[in-house]
Amino acid sequence: MKFTKKDKEIIAYLRRDSRMQLTKLSRKTGIPVSTLFERIKSLRTSVITKPTLILKFSELGMGTHVFIMIKTFGNNRNKVIDYLRNNKNTNSLWRINNHFDILAEVVFADLKEFDDFLQKLDENFSIRDIELEYVVEEFKKEDFFSDPNTVKLLTLQCKTKVYAESI
Repeated sequence: MKFTKKDKEIIAYLRRDSRMQLTKLSRKTGIPVSTLFERIKSLRTSVITKPTLILKFSELGMGTHVFIMIKTFGNNRNKVIDYLRNNKNTNSLWRINNHFDILAEVVFADLKEFDDFLQKLDENFSIRDIELEYVVEEFKKEDFFSDPNTVKLLTLQCKTKVYAESI
């Protein structure tokens, strides 16, 4: 599916507020409500994974927020991924490259609970290397592509780059 400038503008407004009323979105974009409804329906099958809430974990009593990078032995990687995918404390999970194989974002109530998790991970899987990065303070989260003006600039930069490369 090819995305138009208007599609990108719709996405930016919905990234900022996924519960925005269609009438308000229509006023901001100049697109009729019926057209917006169809465009959003189409975007939901292609680019929108799911509308969601962004949480402040610390305010929910989840004071231990950690990014874990894991290097596994090749035959063990899928087992570790499955374990993390099915763990209630895993917020996000990625396969990465270079030195580490897996990047997991996990959230726990306290360090003791996190330490128990690490111990189970160590006992159940052969881990070659692990690196922990504790989140101390959060400054920005899930903000990329949420400003319609920035989206217009990004689109312009991409077109300029493609044009420059074709010369």
